[in-house]
Amino acid sequence: MTDIAVDAHRPPGRPRSAEADRAILRAAVDLLADEGYGGVTMEGVAARAGVGKATVYRRWPCKSALVVDAVTTCREHGVHPPDTGSARQDLLVFVRSFLNHLRTSDAGRVMPALVAELSRSPELAQAFREGFVQPRRAKVLEAVGRGVQRGEVRPDVDPELVADGVVALLLHRFLVTGMELDDDLPERVVDTLWRGISAECPPEIHS
Repeated sequence: MTDIAVDAHRPPGRPRSAEADRAILRAAVDLLADEGYGGVTMEGVAARAGVGKATVYRRWPCKSALVVDAVTTCREHGVHPPDTGSARQDLLVFVRSFLNHLRTSDAGRVMPALVAELSRSPELAQAFREGFVQPRRAKVLEAVGRGVQRGEVRPDVDPELVADGVVALLLHRFLVTGMELDDDLPERVVDTLWRGISAECPPEIHS
């Protein structure tokens, strides 16, 4: 599972216990994964974290604020877009990493409960987009941009559509179709994608 990391967006005053923060965020993630958003309560989080309810409320005024912070801890930390010297290889490394993240991290555990709540909670939806979706799209955009600069990727390719396609395909399989995320999926995804964007494979011109 992904280690819980505590972000420093807290009000001034007496220093907070990082250990308590981690325990509370871990409890929130576990409850979200096990019980869904409706099953997360401040009392339940406090009990699972082994702290008093007042300790939770001093840090987070309401459930939605706590869940937003808990969700953002599910992202990878310290992972920068790879630059292997090949745009195709960059994309393959990204897809492999993303697939592994869905399979093994807290992100994969909480995703079904989280997505079910997004339409009802704009704050949660914004946190999910900013903390989970956008960083991954940015990695694809950088890889495609480097590929264009090196002449590997056609300059007329729409990088935004490529980023959407890669991220959305994996999430669609994981959340909607339930199709297997098998070990050779990254190669199949990138092979299919590369045939559409490679400078060596120009698109057909229809008259």
